[in-house]
Amino acid sequence: MNEPIRSEREEYFEQLCIAVDGDEAHEQEAIECFENALAEADIDPAHWLDIALFYSLDVARGIVDMVPQEDRARSAIADVIADNLDIAHDDDDCQHFMEAIHFALANGVAVDLDVLRDGCERALDDLDSWASDDAKAPLLQLRDEIDRLRDPE
Repeated sequence: MNEPIRSEREEYFEQLCIAVDGDEAHEQEAIECFENALAEADIDPAHWLDIALFYSLDVARGIVDMVPQEDRARSAIADVIADNLDIAHDDDDCQHFMEAIHFALANGVAVDLDVLRDGCERALDDLDSWASDDAKAPLLQLRDEIDRLRDPE
């Protein structure tokens, strides 16, 4: 577990993104938190963008233009999504992830489609022995869309 220690400000931003997704806060509050953190602290904009992409596309839409291209290129959103597919794989989760992937790709954010494909396969393997076809369907649709993005022909 070599993950860096998270700051209170980063944790607060994550909670704001979750609240925005749950319609408990307005995205402007999270966007302003990001702007203030950029101005006041030494933050990793790529990591904060990943948080927004994972939890709230409304927030991601509001901050993506503030994240320099070199930081967008360092995004680890594919790893974050792939690592969570074993627990977040229902219709809503997979739809959100697909929207996040499309948004990221359209805005110059690095998305490793091979990592995402592997994450889908791992999650499907975990579900294989006990889950119904209906439970697997969102992951299969996500995997198919990732395949389409990998080979658009």
